[in-house]
Amino acid sequence: MDIEFLDLTRRMGQSFVKTAPKPRMFMQFFGNSETQDTEIIEIDKQFKGIRIAGFVNPDAVADGTEKLSFDEHTFKLPTLQDLMTLTSKELKKRLRGQSVYTQETFAAKAAVMIAEIQQEQREMVENAMELMSIDACFNGQLTIVGKGENRIVDFDRNAANTIDLTGGSYWDEAGGTPESDIPDFIELIGADGSNATHIIGRVATISATVKKLTANDPESFDGRHVDRAMLTFESFADVNGAIYYGVYKGVELWGYDGNYVDADGDAQKAVPAKKIAVLSAVNGNVDIAGYAGDMDIDYPSLEGNTKAVIDPRNAISKVSKAKKVLEVEIIQTRAPMLIDANSTLVALVLV
Repeated sequence: MDIEFLDLTRRMGQSFVKTAPKPRMFMQFFGNSETQDTEIIEIDKQFKGIRIAGFVNPDAVADGTEKLSFDEHTFKLPTLQDLMTLTSKELKKRLRGQSVYTQETFAAKAAVMIAEIQQEQREMVENAMELMSIDACFNGQLTIVGKGENRIVDFDRNAANTIDLTGGSYWDEAGGTPESDIPDFIELIGADGSNATHIIGRVATISATVKKLTANDPESFDGRHVDRAMLTFESFADVNGAIYYGVYKGVELWGYDGNYVDADGDAQKAVPAKKIAVLSAVNGNVDIAGYAGDMDIDYPSLEGNTKAVIDPRNAISKVSKAKKVLEVEIIQTRAPMLIDANSTLVALVLV
């Protein structure tokens, strides 16, 4: 495989920056983004609900915004990593759109394949972020298990925001009353300064909820049409599997399983069964990207067999050459932080 390494990696920086992940459902509730220059971060866990400006004398000199009480937490961000190999066997395959009349060098083929791998790896990182977001919203914590990692980060959500309706009151039972429980959930989130905008659960859970709502309170449930202007998030059923069911008491109802394949190749659902999450789209949650030191980026002048590039959110893509393979790797230190923990509520609603 006669490939000039410099030719192969000449445009990998541009191709990596151009990779764009598809939208994810729960990551939309971590809309605030921060990028740090370290993997150790300090989080101010504070009240993040709706705040109003205070009245002042218009002739007075402004003295800033008074901070509400907060607790400072130090946290080490987890690092996500994936590595794929590219061999000469792959380079002998015909690329999509290539014909016998099209002449492509091995280097040109490899450059195209590297760009495709970069996109796939970017998707894998975003999928991991989505699973962490679901974990945070449903469980109020992050479970970080991997190579050299086995820890739980608890965001200290109020105990009152985790509800079990108990026997006889579940929504698929005769005594279930979602028409009275949902306003209670909205009120509970509102007590912490947030406005409930979404209820999300598995497709089966939301289907059962809608069935009960249409039976008990059909006048308040609007599932007859979708007015795109009223939706906070458009339906991306073909992208992330989210299904819009309608609006009840001003809150959008979405079915979402969070389907993925685990390390053993088995199909899994990330969203817990029989539970719903009540969320506020306006919150103080943060998608934080940190940075773990990397020799190939920090000291690019060192000569070696690796070409590395970094994007604005500290995601690093590397191509390394070995004897018989090329290795394409992605590394990013990042996590969704449920700083505004009480903007979410979780309830077990089915028996």
